Amino acid sequence: MPIESPDLGPRQRLRDDPRPWVVAYTKPRQEGVAQDNAERQGFQTYLPMYRTVKRAACSAEQPAEHHEPMFPRYLFVRPARADQSIAPLRSTRGIHSLVAFGDELATMPDESLDAIRRYEAWRSQAEPHAIGDIQPGRRVRLKDTGLEGLEGLVQAVSAKRIVVLLALLGRQHSVKVEPQQLELA
Repeated sequence: MPIESPDLGPRQRLRDDPRPWVVAYTKPRQEGVAQDNAERQGFQTYLPMYRTVKRAACSAEQPAEHHEPMFPRYLFVRPARADQSIAPLRSTRGIHSLVAFGDELATMPDESLDAIRRYEAWRSQAEPHAIGDIQPGRRVRLKDTGLEGLEGLVQAVSAKRIVVLLALLGRQHSVKVEPQQLELA
């Protein structure tokens, strides 16, 4: 049964958890501003960031690392205390609105945020080639697999898997591998 929050009125309710992570929609490119201001008001915040490695166009410089929001314009906010009102978030600098579905605020369970934190930690420790250099069209070599040493072309890149096009037995075959199982050829 939902708990009615007195500061939100009867139309917007929080789920059973007295301190849920609420999803805030920020103003464009103001995730950090929203995070700082929410924290100044005593809220716990989580802004998932991921490391990207970008090489300057037409340059022999070393790739530069950047950190970008994993979910642009979204910030996860939780009251520090069970009795803390979330009403001030609606007028917090950097926050556009609180995400709601009908009359219920959007919340994130701790388990989902833990999975995001694990991915964020992996990405911050991953080798630069696993993040930035392995892009569609790049030639790579397989390692740590039954097909170790074979070379192919990257066909597609996603968060967890990379699809490599290999020439085997005179035909093209797509193979899905994890980023750490590849190196640039």
